[in-house]
Amino acid sequence: MRLQRVKDRNFWLGVANGVLVNGGEAFLHSALVLAPFLTLLGAPAILIGLVPALRVGGGLLPQLFVANRLADEPLKLHYYHFTSVVRSAGLIILTVSVFAMGSSNPSVLIAVVLLMVTINAVAGGISGVPFADVTAKVVPHARLGTFWVLRNSIGGLLALGAGLTLSRVLDSDLAFPTNYGVIFAIGTVLLAVAYASFSLVKEPPGLATIRRPLLSTVRDIPALLRNDLNLRRFLRVRFLGLLALLAEPFYGLYALDKLGAPESAMGVYIMVATGAAIVGNFALRSAANRGQNVTILQVGLVSMALTPLAAFFIGDWRLFGAVFLLSAVGNAAVGIAGWNLLYALAPEAERGLYIGLSNTVLTLPSLAPVIAGAMLPLIGMPALFVVAFLIGLTALAFAFRFQELRAADLKALNPSSDD
Repeated sequence: MRLQRVKDRNFWLGVANGVLVNGGEAFLHSALVLAPFLTLLGAPAILIGLVPALRVGGGLLPQLFVANRLADEPLKLHYYHFTSVVRSAGLIILTVSVFAMGSSNPSVLIAVVLLMVTINAVAGGISGVPFADVTAKVVPHARLGTFWVLRNSIGGLLALGAGLTLSRVLDSDLAFPTNYGVIFAIGTVLLAVAYASFSLVKEPPGLATIRRPLLSTVRDIPALLRNDLNLRRFLRVRFLGLLALLAEPFYGLYALDKLGAPESAMGVYIMVATGAAIVGNFALRSAANRGQNVTILQVGLVSMALTPLAAFFIGDWRLFGAVFLLSAVGNAAVGIAGWNLLYALAPEAERGLYIGLSNTVLTLPSLAPVIAGAMLPLIGMPALFVVAFLIGLTALAFAFRFQELRAADLKALNPSSDD
């Protein structure tokens, strides 16, 4: 009975973490908060494109090295404790800097924002391996669908409130950048509490392996990719799927600059995206629990491919919420399926290596928005949307070669079975 209480407590602490992360991240949204904020400070497009690259790439890059470092440790959560402090400190410095500097020195403030975003992302990447490993230990595969959906759906309700708050703050009499300082402060509090909640999980010991020299691990990666067809195909689709997000940071700016949307529309778009994510998560929960994550991934890639296509054709800012609706559904589906499929194909003894390798490889496409920002003055946003659509379509085509991965997903529901 006591063991079951610990399991339930761990489950709900993980859910609480996701709920608060979803709510907090809405106040630090790359496309709808940070991009307009940096634009108002006078940042060029290439730096705006750098924000999602730093947040995604900075979080993914260190994970192979972290996985190798933690391979021989049965308990990993203490690394999460340390990085949580670092992440919270970075967000606090970002928020205080906005209030302290105001608009008196925009270049310095831009640099501080980018630096703190980088620190938060890299610390988050280091914590990603212990988070993923602990989650795999405390949440059974048959409950992973429910776990992610509760995190995202309840968190989505919080993010709906965030969107409403964002609209009201940006419509208020608060001057720039104080209005954004208030937004960052709310997000910082929510995220700090989120990190603290997962730190309270009671971690059971895991299967420790022998830690090898990092160079030896890196040398073995090509052989691992050659021998594991499922991993290779999985990474190819995830790589292209992330690459298809190269236009993501510019949708909000396009609505503001080209379609004449008011600044408060960013809050409305967050609410639209959040509502879509809530409905999408609930719709996908049962399928994820039944081992249908390949189908969920395919649905997500369809939605991600349609997102830039909608941005290309929609010419009214009042209808442009459909772009964020499609983006939210796509990201929610790919997020749920991506984690579940990675857990299914990774052997327990090498789970850390698989997670670290996967996330480090996926650092590369996260740099695409930086390239997009540099190309933007030359080709314009509509052409960028077409490129993103074609890449998304390619990712979807490759996602129909997942028969063995589908079988691995079903087998993970009953790991004791030999079938």
